[in-house]
Order: sequence, then C-alpha cells, then structure tokens
Amino acid sequence: MESKFKKYTLLHNPRCRKSREGLEYLISKEIEFETILYLKNRLNKKEIESLINKSGLDPMDLIRKQEKVWKELYKSKKLSKNQVIQLIFDHPTLLHRPFFITKTKAVLAKPPQNILEIL
Repeated sequence: MESKFKKYTLLHNPRCRKSREGLEYLISKEIEFETILYLKNRLNKKEIESLINKSGLDPMDLIRKQEKVWKELYKSKKLSKNQVIQLIFDHPTLLHRPFFITKTKAVLAKPPQNILEIL
C-alpha cells in the first residue's frame, strides 16, 4: 500500500484548536499541502512508525497524555516503540496534533511556526 504522505501533509483534527491553528497558518503562508483527517482516515502502523522516525521524537512524545484512555490504561506503563505504534493505531485520539510532514521530516506544529523548521 502506498503511503498517504504526499509532498506536504498535515495530520489534522478539525475539533482541535491547535490543529485548526496549524491549518490556518499553512493557508496564510500559501503553502500547498494535503490534509489527512487521521481520526477518519486512520494511519497504518508503517505510517505511524514513519512519523516517529521522520520527527526524531521519542515515541512517547507523540502521545497525548491528558486523554482518558491514557490515564486509565497506560499512564503507569513503560512502552516500547512498537507498543506506542500499536497504541496509536488502536487509539488514534492519543496522537498529538497537528503534525506537518514532508517526504523526509515531520514536526509537531505546536506552535504552527514549527513548520518552518522543516521547509
């Protein structure tokens, strides 16, 4: 299966204020990109692993730790990279957003100006 990630991609959740700010920032800078509504069009495990690798972040840094499912089931656990990938696959709401992705890099666009780091 071909990766969903094109030249520039934004992993977006329209219900999230930070994600909307990232989207508005890209539009204001006239940067062409594809939007993936990752809660609707879920990422596969290879795409999640690619996101980790391209971002250079510790896998745990991709997790939204204020989410109920995290607090109730995983908060006290030490998870491996593969376990984090599985966790995000099983519970996509746990993925921080928005992520801006290029062919070779990815950045958590909080604040949106972080996008400029990889352009």
